[in-house]
Amino acid sequence: MSKFTRLLAGLCGVASLWTAQAGEAGLHSYAPATIEQIGRSLYEQDRRVAIASELVHDNFDVEAEHMIGYVTTGEPKQLVVRYLQPADNTLKVVVDAVFDDLLLPALVQPKDASVSPSEMAQAHARRLAAEDLASRCDGRYNTLAVTDPDGGGVVIYGIAASADPAKVMIGGHVRFRFSADGRSLRAVEPLSTSCAVTTREALGKAAASDGREGQAIRNVLSDTPLESHVLLSLLYDVPLYVVTADLKMWKVSQGTMKVVREQPGEDRK
Repeated sequence: MSKFTRLLAGLCGVASLWTAQAGEAGLHSYAPATIEQIGRSLYEQDRRVAIASELVHDNFDVEAEHMIGYVTTGEPKQLVVRYLQPADNTLKVVVDAVFDDLLLPALVQPKDASVSPSEMAQAHARRLAAEDLASRCDGRYNTLAVTDPDGGGVVIYGIAASADPAKVMIGGHVRFRFSADGRSLRAVEPLSTSCAVTTREALGKAAASDGREGQAIRNVLSDTPLESHVLLSLLYDVPLYVVTADLKMWKVSQGTMKVVREQPGEDRK
């Protein structure tokens, strides 16, 4: 979990305003094209947030500024990452990291430091997700936010991370679906059944052999790969081979998914 996420999870000044009750639910299914689009969006958001947060840490005293987290807004390639601090039982913006089709943002102190209702909803949702994620796997998570394409609510993805750069978390990722105001947690949806870990070497071996050797990823939760698979393939720049609940094998590569084996032991022609 990033420092900003931990700080957001620990915010107590407005915590009493936020409540949620939801058990773990069955996995909500998106269409394959939607899964691809979300996965690509998560990837673009993840790398921009990482760059922005490094710049903010280099140029601001995060503790002195009482920064407690961030929200994101805008399209992925024109993303704005807004860093927040508590103010009179609400939140205000300390600095914006503004991307404009480039991977190096401008740091801008906004003339209007107020947080919009949609941004506040995302902050609520991120905090609630972070509280849950602290007890999953080893608690190392990044949170990414999108608008729910099927319901207009807020969706937070908890993406598990490994402390070992040679290892890849293929399990442990979680999807949280919230109401539009971010205050009601509709569903907690694990995107895997374990905290499974693999290596870059094993993924590379599978890529080199078209999924015949190395690490294939088992997804028993749906008949398609998931947003997390699209994201991981892009993050690690390697094709992933995913065997779904119906035993088809999919290749996830460069933000797209396709079936490469219809049945066990057979290759798709």
